[in-house]
Amino acid sequence: MKLPVELLKKADAQGARSPAELAGAHARIAGSSAQALDGLEHFELRRSMIVASAREPASLAFERYMGTNDLLGINYLQIGYMQSRAVGRVRYFDKSERKTAYTTGFMVSPELMMTNHHVFPVEDAAGFAALAEDAAIEFDYEFDALGRHRESIVHALDPATFLHTSSELDLALVAVRPLDQTGRRPLSDHGHLVLNGNIGKAGEGDYATIIQHPDGQEKQIALRDNEIIDNKQSDVLIYKSDTAQGSSGAPVFNNEWQVIALHSAGVAKKDGQGHYLDKDDQVIPIVNDRIDEARVVWLSNRGVRVSTIVKHLTSTPSVSLHPLGRIFSSPAYDDSRPFTTLPKPRLPDDELQMKATPTATPATAPVAPVLPTPIEIRISIGNGAPLVQTNGGQQAVTAAHLLASPEIEKKLEDAQDYSACLGFEEEFMGIRIPMPTPNAKLRKKLAFLTGNPSACVLKYHHFSTIQHAVRRVPVVSAINVHGKHRYDALGAETRKDNWLRDNRIDYDAQLDDKWYAKSGFDKGHLSRREDAEWGTTMAAAKTAADMTCSYANAVPQVPAFNRSVFGYHGKWGELEQKMLEEGVEGESGKASRICVFSGPLFLDDDPVYAAVQVALSCFKVVAWYDKDGALRATGYRLSQEELVGNIEFEVLNFDKLFKLEQKPLAWIERATGLVFPAVLKGADTFED
Repeated sequence: MKLPVELLKKADAQGARSPAELAGAHARIAGSSAQALDGLEHFELRRSMIVASAREPASLAFERYMGTNDLLGINYLQIGYMQSRAVGRVRYFDKSERKTAYTTGFMVSPELMMTNHHVFPVEDAAGFAALAEDAAIEFDYEFDALGRHRESIVHALDPATFLHTSSELDLALVAVRPLDQTGRRPLSDHGHLVLNGNIGKAGEGDYATIIQHPDGQEKQIALRDNEIIDNKQSDVLIYKSDTAQGSSGAPVFNNEWQVIALHSAGVAKKDGQGHYLDKDDQVIPIVNDRIDEARVVWLSNRGVRVSTIVKHLTSTPSVSLHPLGRIFSSPAYDDSRPFTTLPKPRLPDDELQMKATPTATPATAPVAPVLPTPIEIRISIGNGAPLVQTNGGQQAVTAAHLLASPEIEKKLEDAQDYSACLGFEEEFMGIRIPMPTPNAKLRKKLAFLTGNPSACVLKYHHFSTIQHAVRRVPVVSAINVHGKHRYDALGAETRKDNWLRDNRIDYDAQLDDKWYAKSGFDKGHLSRREDAEWGTTMAAAKTAADMTCSYANAVPQVPAFNRSVFGYHGKWGELEQKMLEEGVEGESGKASRICVFSGPLFLDDDPVYAAVQVALSCFKVVAWYDKDGALRATGYRLSQEELVGNIEFEVLNFDKLFKLEQKPLAWIERATGLVFPAVLKGADTFED
């Protein structure tokens, strides 16, 4: 394949041009956090994209982006192979060169294939016909698990039906015949890759993965050595080179197997006189302003961003108005979760399952299939008696029975999916502020995750908690609060508290509605619902707020302490609101952010109700930036000891007044067994 020199010059102006520049970029990335590299705005977009698309618990994918975990789930390999089904070897007889040309292409819709403009440097079907003969895409040109060649499946290209090219984006989009050259295999067998036009799929320091047919060879993968070193340019991504020669037109993926770029020409090795060099340092001749791509040695690579491609396709009438091009504007053209299997490229049936040889059975009369009994639930509000109506008749029930049934509640708890939850974000405020950690004594009393006995942190949207297995309440709840992402439409009328236990830890290590029902205590949020009620969309904000109604985020609080109508909660809420309002006064991105850490203060002589010792005091630590941009932290203790007169404890022992008082973080550490990060203790505002 011949590359236009103009394309190389363009890449040279956009990417790292020497080994020294590449080494400098790598050192900068290695010494910086993901948030510092990408900036707050892109960091938020990257987080949202991971939640929407990760094929694993989003917290793991987010840790990988943050650089704290480089391990990949084993399903990464399976998903990658499934995505590779849509990638093929493009081949055609080049009439001007009088030889067969090879490159890479991939399906981006059920009918359309994408590759580079420099592969098909034409404007219309007539130009295509003048350039290429017998143009086709060849799928499954690869080795199987035993090292044998798989049977290739060849589909002819069909530029007469659709062809669109852009020299500016080095892009070519061409239709593919729906049946292979044998007339037996449908194109749909190979699926297609979705082009997600939203920003946030790639961060600096992330690793790109490229599936390709280098120089027409069998399908190969460039894996884990393509570090993204520049994502600041609007139309291209720059990444380190791990691609062989002749890989034009390949899809570039992120760790979530989303397509992030169309691989194009990168920065090529040159000598001091500007001559392009091959691997043997021999000058590559330039003929008609083009050079042989197979001989180029890449210093860095360059891919055209998918967001730029989608913007171009949806704003170009010849594409967006064409029946085959409308898909790029369709809401159904999406690569987000949830999913049960990958909806696009799929394995053939003979690879998805073992085909058992049927055994002979005696002829019998057909047996009617057993179908589930349809159930219809009707609830009437008011004077009418609520009914449950089934095929077998009717049974009167109450709405409370339906909503509060322990069986129904447990089913809801069992069904909760926390895999998209990233939890408390350490670098939310632009510097690393980790959650407080339990000391050795406290750690012995914690509830650990049933699926990971060494982990004790429960991650939700925007906040995380750690649960005390004996007290059956959290020891701490830590939340990120973003003052500028709230939604006025999410008022009190949209609030519906549906309290559930967390299925990631033992249910017996958590209080429940049965315990609270007759106790006289409220379920008191530690991380407030209002503080979690933010996000890039209103739906995401509401979901995050709803998640605060977890028994692993609540402690028993008497109504006079918990409810604003009694006047007491107003003081505590006023404290939090003051911190928030001060935090959002500034104009800079970090000024709108605060972190709040809350939890109970356990005492050995805490009173007991229903076999559970109830802490009568709580702490709260608030971290924020003051008007001068300095990090500040303040710790408080709030007691409800004088407000529990109506609670029938097994043991009564309180003699202190209700009070709100500031405490140093060192005092809170001694009182709780939690160790706060040094950065917060250094910012403590407490004065003796």
